[in-house]
Amino acid sequence: MTLLEQVRVKEIELADRYTQACAEAEAAKEAAVREGRALIEVADREGHEAAEMRYRAAMAALDEEIERMRRDSVENETALRSGVEARIAEATAELVMLVAPGS
Repeated sequence: MTLLEQVRVKEIELADRYTQACAEAEAAKEAAVREGRALIEVADREGHEAAEMRYRAAMAALDEEIERMRRDSVENETALRSGVEARIAEATAELVMLVAPGS
């Protein structure tokens, strides 16, 4: 085999190795892209789940706060009503004394 033929064989070998290396690199790139997409999907799902949990916790806290405010309002209304009712009795007694001073 002549030197020129040997060089040509070597060129063909190198071209084949280059083609194989390019195919391997492309496969690795595609695998990395698939893995990256999978990671993004997992992160997205976890993010939605975390947001949903925070939302539900916040809504539960708001519901508790609303219920506390309702209880406080009922207590305040009861206290105010008792105070007003007591004051009505006092006012009635004062009116009776004004209208019928000798009674």
